[in-house]
Amino acid sequence: MIARLLICPDVAKIKEEIALHLEGVKLNHPDVLYFKVGEKLGIAEARKIKEHFSLKPYSAKGRSVIIEDASVMTVEAQNALLKTIEELPKEAILIFGTPSDANFLPTILSRCEIIRIKDDELRIKEGKEDVEKLLEATIEQRFEYVEKLKNREEFLQALVWYFHQHLLEYPKFTKELLQAEKLAKQNVNIRAILEYLMLVMPMPK
Repeated sequence: MIARLLICPDVAKIKEEIALHLEGVKLNHPDVLYFKVGEKLGIAEARKIKEHFSLKPYSAKGRSVIIEDASVMTVEAQNALLKTIEELPKEAILIFGTPSDANFLPTILSRCEIIRIKDDELRIKEGKEDVEKLLEATIEQRFEYVEKLKNREEFLQALVWYFHQHLLEYPKFTKELLQAEKLAKQNVNIRAILEYLMLVMPMPK
């Protein structure tokens, strides 16, 4: 299992993401060690984390350590946790929340899966810009864009949002999007759905 670093200036967003990663395990569960925003994170806390992972799970699949704001972790604590991060037990979960990665050692960053959480306003802005570019693109360029997409589900939602705002301009394509949403919920391959939408999306005038 790999440690995860969740980056977002909004603590509430980090907490939401933590809940998703915990997969239903309660924060007060005996197999969960939880550090809230404002708690000290020095060498003593690093030892607690190492000891926590050294024990067998009480009733969950694995043990979890969650730190809401790991940006206050001292350099000594980070160094002390390097081996623990590298050798996490199977089924273990280690999540660092932080508003920025600026205070982390490069050796910590290289051992974590880094997840940047975008707020809703930024998602909408980026999605709008991409959709407007695709409206001016060729079929080949559209397919290339879909191929490189990292989060296709999120982009489908951006398409739906954009064309709902332009319903009168693109009524036929908006209907196609509503059907695509239904197919996505039925676990139809999301790439295939997007490639079809790229074919039927209005071409440049």
